[in-house]
Amino acid sequence: MNKQEVIHLLKKGDRRFFEEQYLLYQQEFLGFAHKRGIATDDAVEIYQQSFIALFENAASGKLTVLTSSLKTYIFGIAKLKMLEYFKKQQKTVNLEEITSINEQQIDPFIEEGLSTEKQNRMQQALLDLGKRCRNLIELFYLQGLSIKEIVQAESYTNENTVKAQKSRCMKQLRELVEKS
Repeated sequence: MNKQEVIHLLKKGDRRFFEEQYLLYQQEFLGFAHKRGIATDDAVEIYQQSFIALFENAASGKLTVLTSSLKTYIFGIAKLKMLEYFKKQQKTVNLEEITSINEQQIDPFIEEGLSTEKQNRMQQALLDLGKRCRNLIELFYLQGLSIKEIVQAESYTNENTVKAQKSRCMKQLRELVEKS
């Protein structure tokens, strides 16, 4: 099924399609959430909220083009919901090492939560990033890995390489958010 067909089914509100997609990715997401320390009940709630957001975006016309797979789009929403969850649980996202990001841009995202419009822009920008940048940002901000841990996990040559790459990725993310 191509992306246009997916968009059509989403806009149409095809209940069977939503149910199939929900079940298709559910177990993978629960495993993804568990690895990040989220209890099963909370992970299910986050997953359900992500599908509600998908449905609302499709129904309202905010989602008109998929630039990624539906799974990537759903997991993008879910990652933002996970950030909100960690904030509510008073678990901090490691922001201490952020040196190249404009505080006015990250503060509404992490500290205050995003409005639906800002959330959609941030989500789309994350999806538009290259896989390596998206992964690096996820490891650092969502999973809270240190620069040293990322060097080991991703086989970078040294910490300075990770810092430089993170800086470039955040710059690219800011530009994508500003464009949208």
